[in-house]
Amino acid sequence: MDNATMTGETVKKGTNGNAYLKIIGIFAALILVTVGAAFLITGFTRRIGSPMKRGEEAMAEKNYTLAVASYREALQQDPKNVKAYEGIVAAYEAQGDNDAALHMLEKGYENTGDASLETRMNTLRDSIGPVVLSGGSGTLQNPELGVGETVRQRQVELLEKAYDLLSKQDYDGMCSVDGSSEADQVIAELKGDHVIYIPEEGSHGTGTGCGVYQVSGGYFFYYGDFVDGERVGHGVSYWYNGSGYETYEGEWKDDMPNGNGTETLAYTFGETTTRTGTFKDGAEDGHFTIRIEDSNANSVRTGEYDVNYGRPVEATDELEQIYQEVEDDLAAGNTVDYKRQDIHDQYEYMQMYNDEIIYVIYDDYQYESYYRYSDMLGALGYR
Repeated sequence: MDNATMTGETVKKGTNGNAYLKIIGIFAALILVTVGAAFLITGFTRRIGSPMKRGEEAMAEKNYTLAVASYREALQQDPKNVKAYEGIVAAYEAQGDNDAALHMLEKGYENTGDASLETRMNTLRDSIGPVVLSGGSGTLQNPELGVGETVRQRQVELLEKAYDLLSKQDYDGMCSVDGSSEADQVIAELKGDHVIYIPEEGSHGTGTGCGVYQVSGGYFFYYGDFVDGERVGHGVSYWYNGSGYETYEGEWKDDMPNGNGTETLAYTFGETTTRTGTFKDGAEDGHFTIRIEDSNANSVRTGEYDVNYGRPVEATDELEQIYQEVEDDLAAGNTVDYKRQDIHDQYEYMQMYNDEIIYVIYDDYQYESYYRYSDMLGALGYR
């Protein structure tokens, strides 16, 4: 009896103990679920609600890829978030990708009009100099440019065409590139006054390449040598004038024609004029020879003249000699060639009104005149 009672009591006591353990387990599970949910909710909130905070933490950890992604998320929430633009710019600059940083500053300033972004944009433009496009694929590996039709892709595609044609001296073919709608669009989108394309760079901005340069009244192309983004060595500049083309081919230094060179003016259905001599800082300077021939090279005229740093020097001795010879022929009653007579009359007129004119007198006594006060002679793009 006592044993049975004790056994029963023992059984009863054991049952109560298991119940307590179950209760404790349930409470523990609830606590774990609550804590876990709290962590999940905190993590979820952190992932969705604090992209700026995550961007700052990623920058501190030098995880620039995550930083850019976080700041982009912030821009999705607020496209005018100046701090987010600054964060992306800082991440790109930390990786040495100034081109991507500049693009983001331009985009940020366009979307916000923020003065601080404008200041940083202008400062960075000045520091990195001309934009140099590298590679021959027509697609630049730049996360800011995306995969669609972009400004830089249009620049590369245009300059690839120009590079190919100018390297072959296919100046007639260049007429379809210079003045095209594609070229006009590239010029309209330029942030500076020029852009350079170098397929195989030795170092930044150094190698044989092609560029397009905006000038007052239009733009022109250059193909040749570059050193640190400047035209140095041998090169040719090209401009389509609507009915033909003009080129300067020769030596370059200090980003300008300096040294021996030749200017060519070729009309599609007409004559071609070439002037050869020395140039100084883009201006004709010294003794020049001139050659004019028709479209079939059947008629050729040659002449020469002198220029002092873009200012024509009067061919006084030659003009006076022709003038005196005609005077003597007239006095003697001799027949005078009408071309020489015309030169005589023009020179007499010049003397009478004290005009400053240079005459290029060709071997067949045809001539050309340049007015010193109105004509600054110079290489293509530097007049």
